Amino acid sequence: MLPKERLRKADIFFSFPVMIAGAAIVLNAMSFPRGAELSGVRNDWYVSPALMPYIIGTGLVLMGIALFFTGLKEAGTAGAREALASIGSALARLKSPGAGSLRFLAVTVTVVTGVFLYMPRVDFVISAAFLLLALMSMFAFEDDALLRRLLVLFVLLAAPMVAWFASGLGETLEGAFYYASDIPGGAFLVLYILLAARMTGRERRGRFLRLVLISFAVPLVLVPLFKYLLYIPFPREGGVVALMDFVRFDLLDPVQE
Repeated sequence: MLPKERLRKADIFFSFPVMIAGAAIVLNAMSFPRGAELSGVRNDWYVSPALMPYIIGTGLVLMGIALFFTGLKEAGTAGAREALASIGSALARLKSPGAGSLRFLAVTVTVVTGVFLYMPRVDFVISAAFLLLALMSMFAFEDDALLRRLLVLFVLLAAPMVAWFASGLGETLEGAFYYASDIPGGAFLVLYILLAARMTGRERRGRFLRLVLISFAVPLVLVPLFKYLLYIPFPREGGVVALMDFVRFDLLDPVQE
């Protein structure tokens, strides 16, 4: 594990990719239809499909800013200058990242993969839980060796999903069964949980299981709140969201014919 001073410098270092990723999400969401543009009629702003990406992107930008100032407070201006000066050299060492650039690489790869690979194509609950669990499990234990192993595991599980969509297989199967991509997405999430639990070890198993619960609880709370109270659609409403629709509209409030 990095000494505390170097750890804070690393926080300054990768606060920038977090802010950049958040800004990219917001900029991309600006091309989405907004409330007044939906269906050619006047709608309230809170039904816009751009609202959720705005919230996620803005949250990442704010988290990056908070991370920068936290690192700056601990490391000082000299540490900030050192961290900024190391960005170029770290990019040249990405093939074999050291302890400092490893955190930068982990955040960048995980956020980009979750936001641009999973969320537009796999059910939002599954993809959001996967992204949250991957990030929390990588950084919760302050163990660089474990972070490296979990990052490799996350990338290895993402590779077949890239092939699934790049080959056109996912699109073809979704034509016959809309929720087809949720099956491998959910399977790889379960596989990550099982393998990551083993990697963290028995002594840290309880803490890891709490992270699993949090990663599922957040989207399971947010989806009903935004979908049924604020009427905000999600990037991909797959099998889990469809099950929520069934409970909400068929079990709790069925339409009487």
